[in-house]
Amino acid sequence: MASVQSTELVYKNLKERITEGDFSPSEQLVEMDLARQYKVSRNTVKKALLMLEKENLIVIEPNKGAKVRSYSTAEILDFLEIRSVLEGLIARLTAPVISEEQCRELEEIWKRMRQRNAERNLLAYSQDNRVFHQVIYDACPNRRLAEMTITLKNQLSKYNIKTILVPGRDADSLAEHSAILEAFKKRDGQQAETLMRQHIMNVRATFSKFHKLLL
Repeated sequence: MASVQSTELVYKNLKERITEGDFSPSEQLVEMDLARQYKVSRNTVKKALLMLEKENLIVIEPNKGAKVRSYSTAEILDFLEIRSVLEGLIARLTAPVISEEQCRELEEIWKRMRQRNAERNLLAYSQDNRVFHQVIYDACPNRRLAEMTITLKNQLSKYNIKTILVPGRDADSLAEHSAILEAFKKRDGQQAETLMRQHIMNVRATFSKFHKLLL
C-alpha cells in the first residue's frame, strides 16, 4: 500500500509542476534524479511517469527516458479550437442545472479575480481563473465530457497561464468571465455556450498573435 501511495504522491506532484510550467517543454525527467528528490525508489518514479504518459503530459522514448511533452504552435491552436467546442458544450449543459451555491462560488471567485487584476497579481489571477472553470466542470452533468476537457486543458496549462501576461489580455479576460457568470446566473445555456466558446477562441487568438513570446 505504501508503494501505491508513494506513486500517487509523486504522480500528483509532478503533474502539478508540469501543468504549472515548472518544467520546460522537452525538458528531460531523469528517473534517478527524481527518485533522489522524492526519496522514493526508481520503480516508484517509473510508475508515476507511466501515469503521466497516459495523460500526454510527457513522452517516454526507448533508451532515452522521459521528457516533458512539447507542442508546436499549430498543435496548440488546434487544441484550443477543440477546447472551445468542448467548453462551450459544458457551459450549455451546466448553466440550466448549476446550483445557487455554485453560482455564488463563481461570483466570489470572479470578485477575487477582479481584485487580483487590480493588484496586478496576474499569476494569482490565473490560478483563480482555473478555479472558476473547475467549479463549472464539477457542476457539469456529463462527467466524461468534463474529464475529457480537463485532460486536454492540463496538456496546455503552461501555455494558457502565459497568455494572461500579454498586455490587455487581463482586462478582456475579466470582462469575459463576468459575462459568462451572468449567463450562468440567468441559467441561460445557449448564451453561456456562446460566451464560453468566444472566451476560449479569444485565448486562441492571443496565443496565435504572440506565440513567439509564449512558447
